[in-house]
Amino acid sequence: MDRKPVVSLEDRVPQLRQRRRKRANRRLSAVVLVFVLIILVVLYFQSPYSKIQTIQVSGNDILTDQQILETGEFAAGDSFWTTGTESIEENLLTNELIKSAEVTKDFPRTIMINVEEFQQMAYLRQEQEYTPVYENGFLGTKGPSEVIRGSAPLLVGFSDRELVQKLAGSLSELPDEVLNSISEIHHSPTDVDNERIQVFMNDGFEVSAVIPTFADKMVHYGSIVSQLDPNVKGVIDLEVGSYFRAYDDPGNSAADEETGTTEDTEETEPQG
Repeated sequence: MDRKPVVSLEDRVPQLRQRRRKRANRRLSAVVLVFVLIILVVLYFQSPYSKIQTIQVSGNDILTDQQILETGEFAAGDSFWTTGTESIEENLLTNELIKSAEVTKDFPRTIMINVEEFQQMAYLRQEQEYTPVYENGFLGTKGPSEVIRGSAPLLVGFSDRELVQKLAGSLSELPDEVLNSISEIHHSPTDVDNERIQVFMNDGFEVSAVIPTFADKMVHYGSIVSQLDPNVKGVIDLEVGSYFRAYDDPGNSAADEETGTTEDTEETEPQG
């Protein structure tokens, strides 16, 4: 039977040393690599390459980009990695003009902000000053007539902020074509109803209504007007039912003006 060749211990020692040296070198290389990576990470976080360089803001019309950044409580130069998108969104929603906010990161150094602002519904006119009124009832900064933008209706004679807020909510429910056709809304309370309003339309008609049912009834405005003679202007009464009385109708008695005639009621009853 063949015997395996015998390797002396002296011959095996160099091989063992070589194996140990290789293992030691691998360990050392791993330690050095980890150390280098740690240094690179530290250098990266201390360098401008880990900072926010670009901030893109979209969706804002009322607020400036700078106002949004101040509300979000962050700025270019802050750490890209430690700046949290959720915390920015929470900060933005504390602004009473911001309805929703979405913040995302775009590697390597860009923050993108998209906001939706509350829509402006009207201007509150008090003497010669005008205050923007928004759909959530928030009142902006008052100023002279130069602050007026667009075709938002004017609110006249309102001193109760709660009524203004309720009316703003009603206006936000109207279709754009109806909202844009309103020129002025006057607070016209009676002894029995403090929420009565007179609405002056751009087409020359006047609407008498009460705030609680104003939105539900005004959505039918286009249908109501389509049944009227455009050359005969008057008041469309939406306080209780829905009827029309002309300004220059000599046949109207005081009672007729308050209740409307049967013929007028059928003529202007909203459809649907």
